[in-house]
Amino acid sequence: MKYNINIYSLITALSALLLFSCAQEELTDIGVTTDNSEILFFTSLPGIETRSGDNIDKNSIKNGFDVSAACIDSVNAKGLPIPREHFSAQRVFQTAGMGEAFRSNSCRWSSNKGGKAGKLRFFAFYPSRDVLRDSAGVYGNERDKSFRLEYTKTTNDTIEYWMKNFKVNRDIAKHSDFVTATAEGSKTDNLYTGVNLTLQHQLSRIILEAFGNSESYDVEIAGVRIGGIAIESDFSFEGTPVNFKNWNSTKIGRWIGVGQKKDVVEYIYRNGDKVLTINKENNPDKSKAVSLMGKGGPALVIPYDYNVWWEYAKKPNKDHSFLYFSVLLRVKEKLTENHTLLYPYIEGANLNSSLIVTADNMKVVYLSIKTQTGEVMKRVYKNGSNFYTDPNFSAGSLYSVPDGEEIRNYGWASAIPYINGATTQRWNPGYQYIFQLDFSKGIGVQDPADALPGKVIIYPIEVSGGTPSTWHTVKEYDNEEIKDGDVNFTIE
Repeated sequence: MKYNINIYSLITALSALLLFSCAQEELTDIGVTTDNSEILFFTSLPGIETRSGDNIDKNSIKNGFDVSAACIDSVNAKGLPIPREHFSAQRVFQTAGMGEAFRSNSCRWSSNKGGKAGKLRFFAFYPSRDVLRDSAGVYGNERDKSFRLEYTKTTNDTIEYWMKNFKVNRDIAKHSDFVTATAEGSKTDNLYTGVNLTLQHQLSRIILEAFGNSESYDVEIAGVRIGGIAIESDFSFEGTPVNFKNWNSTKIGRWIGVGQKKDVVEYIYRNGDKVLTINKENNPDKSKAVSLMGKGGPALVIPYDYNVWWEYAKKPNKDHSFLYFSVLLRVKEKLTENHTLLYPYIEGANLNSSLIVTADNMKVVYLSIKTQTGEVMKRVYKNGSNFYTDPNFSAGSLYSVPDGEEIRNYGWASAIPYINGATTQRWNPGYQYIFQLDFSKGIGVQDPADALPGKVIIYPIEVSGGTPSTWHTVKEYDNEEIKDGDVNFTIE
């Protein structure tokens, strides 16, 4: 097979403070060699995404990206390199008069004198750890513990460069792309030619869509949730990806210890979003499916072989240990004049009664909506008969509904990506997965956060899709069909 892999080449450069020098060269007091040996990095248009839907153009990366470097002149008894830190997480910039080169005045090659090759291994990543920490929502003491950079010895005596305690925010709107590159070079070989780094996506991109052709009800959607997702992991810049195939878009980088901590990631529509109505008039079949992700954009999650919550009827799931999708929605009957609300259930009755029309202790979400346009204006919280903008119901947050708005209630309903009998969803780095939820015959089952997880709402719904495709920002492949087991798909 032929692959014209043109994944964007980003060069990254090095700045400041050389903590360990593997050079035999005179150093200044800030650790910079005194000769003219700056390291140059080059790049083509990368098309990186910092948030779920925002593309970064070539001008944007002039703000720089981060690079670490290790000397690898020494080897152990097995002939494996013993990396010694040359510099860590230094920012490189595109500077005037240097064409397309990125560099830092503080980052220079190690010496190639005295029989030393002066070879360095580079580890580039974007965005910076501060941006990643902000994206993950870690602050205070937790901030320093997250996204740590370390050289870690593996079981086969290899020493790899790791980012420890990588974290993903539960709010999809705050998800950040994460791209890395690893390369080697030396002063002898690369002083004048520079170093090229090919950055590759290390996360999976998930999109949920929906359609439905029910004659008897309409579905109004105001949010999405993906449950059972790994929200913490370590990352090796040098490991081979899990489930690696030679046609993968991500060639290097491995997630370590995935699955030890799982939770949900979600996006509840907010100001700037409009609620979505799924009905047979607008979305009758898969060809008319619409994205449910709202302004939050695609979810960017840690790749893994996720176990699907396919036994929802037998094993109620309250611990988010299995993969499921949930949609924040309300369902109205449309064949009668009063358009009865079918879901979420009304507070007050026995869930185990034969006619399930009401329920206590549902996780209901209230939104103030513009009646005519469906625009989301504000999330509010119910306490008795009153609504507040503060979930703690502080006195000053009592909400008076403006003219032209109404408060609507929404409940979570889960769909299970149990596709073609597969009990596992394999998500690889650098791939996008789009799933379609069919609301034609049912609404799904109650979410793990609700009183009776797995209990059917009208009827379970079907999930299709999930075929992997590469992100448009990553590469330019020739169109080719590739077979992976029983799954045929086209890389576009």
